[in-house]
Amino acid sequence: MTRKTKKPLGYDISTSSLRDYLCSLMEERSIPGLQIAVIRKGRIELLDKYGIANIEHQVPVSHESIFSINSMAKAFTGVGVMQLVEDGQLDLLATISTYLDDLPEHWRAITVHQLATLTAGVPEIMVYTADSNLRLIGDGTEEGAWQAAYAAPMEYPTGKGYSYNQTSYALLGKIIERLSGKSFTDFIVDRQFAVAGMPNTRYFTDQDIVPNRADTYMNITTDGEPAGKMFKSALNWPPVLRPAAGLHSTAEDLANWVIALQSGLLLKETSSIDTMMTATPMYDGSPGIWGIGWHLGKSAMGGVPAPGGGAKAQVVLYPDGLGIVLLTNLLGAFPEHLAPVRAEQIDLAFIDPIARYFSS
Repeated sequence: MTRKTKKPLGYDISTSSLRDYLCSLMEERSIPGLQIAVIRKGRIELLDKYGIANIEHQVPVSHESIFSINSMAKAFTGVGVMQLVEDGQLDLLATISTYLDDLPEHWRAITVHQLATLTAGVPEIMVYTADSNLRLIGDGTEEGAWQAAYAAPMEYPTGKGYSYNQTSYALLGKIIERLSGKSFTDFIVDRQFAVAGMPNTRYFTDQDIVPNRADTYMNITTDGEPAGKMFKSALNWPPVLRPAAGLHSTAEDLANWVIALQSGLLLKETSSIDTMMTATPMYDGSPGIWGIGWHLGKSAMGGVPAPGGGAKAQVVLYPDGLGIVLLTNLLGAFPEHLAPVRAEQIDLAFIDPIARYFSS
């Protein structure tokens, strides 16, 4: 079950204690399938998989199983934003009207930085539906959704609050397209997937036929209440929301992405990474939780970058360079990740034991 991609660095990575911990986590939280990757000293030290990718047909999780990582897509958008900053094309403190023409007057003074840190106050461009899916507001089309969002009142004055929504990142996607001259998807594929070596990472919907897809399951409603049963999740993220969600990947691909980021392949300047991963204080002076696309987590080792998605996929980067990727196919498997909605850091107590094991 354990696949050693390179010679281990002094650890018996097949030891039963780590396996027992992950199996107990899966049992406790009713997780059907899981992938894990551990990065240390610029290499993948552990790559492992557990459980079932498809319950109906009892298909086991493989290293090629592709998991939905939902809002972890925001971290890729954050890297893309900082790449354009390094290219000299984008200024984080510039107003978004510098780059976008078709904006309502009351949005024009919003800065790029306020979009990225979710402090812009723009209204939500999508809603969840009663059947545990989602749809764009307005008439359901991209253009109709933008027009409805433009006409809607602000959630709060720009810079004077916080709200976890998808509109800000959809706007960042529009800026990336305008400056790069490419579709958002092509820009991310060319500047990150291709560079890092991520052949199994892609954007797709639940209607697409994708080899090695790990089905996503739910046992809660979109309001977070117990559903009383396990059922398939069908959150279909339209292309306009790809900068915010809708990404799919494997633990191995994400480990390669982490290594590419740590080694300077994606961002040349350490200052760019520091900016991206440093949370900006809230308007009232309280500790912030967002950098540029990167959410902070609360670990026994202090605050650490911890982008996640769907309360089921998590990447954590520790101060000593250790990186952990944990993917599951159960929406809500990591209820800790609902913290960004409440403007709180993710509690990483469930991942810290893995970090301690590899840091000891």
